[in-house]
Amino acid sequence: MTQSFDAPAVVGPWRPGWLGLLMAGSLLALLASAAAPAINLNSSLALAAWAVSASGGFVGTPVVLVLGVAWLTFTGRFAGRRRSTALALLIGLVGVLAAQAWINERVVKPSFGTARPHIRELANLGVIRSVEEFYLLDTKKKRTEELGHLFNAEPAASRIPGLHPLVRAHWLAKTGHAFPSGHTLATVTLATVFTVLGSRFGGRPHWMTWLFLPWSVLVGWSRHLLRVHSTSDICGGGLAGMILGLLAAWALLQWLERRPGETGR
Repeated sequence: MTQSFDAPAVVGPWRPGWLGLLMAGSLLALLASAAAPAINLNSSLALAAWAVSASGGFVGTPVVLVLGVAWLTFTGRFAGRRRSTALALLIGLVGVLAAQAWINERVVKPSFGTARPHIRELANLGVIRSVEEFYLLDTKKKRTEELGHLFNAEPAASRIPGLHPLVRAHWLAKTGHAFPSGHTLATVTLATVFTVLGSRFGGRPHWMTWLFLPWSVLVGWSRHLLRVHSTSDICGGGLAGMILGLLAAWALLQWLERRPGETGR
């Protein structure tokens, strides 16, 4: 006979020391991107950077979110109600990421008004007249259309560096402001949440807990290597992501550790 009773999620040992070291190391790793040499953007390395970047983009981040929630809730030490817990985590984290993306794109980036590195490079090469004039176009759509025209018209087209087709399309699409990096902000936020919750609730295998932040660092590096963000952009996104991730993880912990579970389900 199966007995049902209220029980909190089963929590594991807290490891704030390891978490602090990993977060500090992640920020230092993002800062180290300043020493990275410029790469050939029509090479296999550029394609690899594009793929890593895509894993933290509009499609890749939701995939990591779903897989991370599934890993945590179905292998972690929870007393029950795994499906409803997974659904609640998904809704909560989607809300956090959507809100932060909207605020970053609509408020924070325009407030700083930082030009992207590849836009500066195109200005230096004479593809566009000036960075300031380019950003006078008031929407990203208009800027992308302008770049698309210049990329296919002489003499500007002959001045563009060799770009892999996927990198070329990425340069055309990324015409907004730069600081802070949205990819790095989103992935570090998500990685911080999963690292905290994985450490607390013991997702298995345990080493998975410590892979999320290194993944987010690689995404940050890929943005720098593709020359769509500077080191300050990705460090700013990383620091903000850690702060937001810790706040989101704290709120989720308050709920998870007090939520009644049911055994035998």
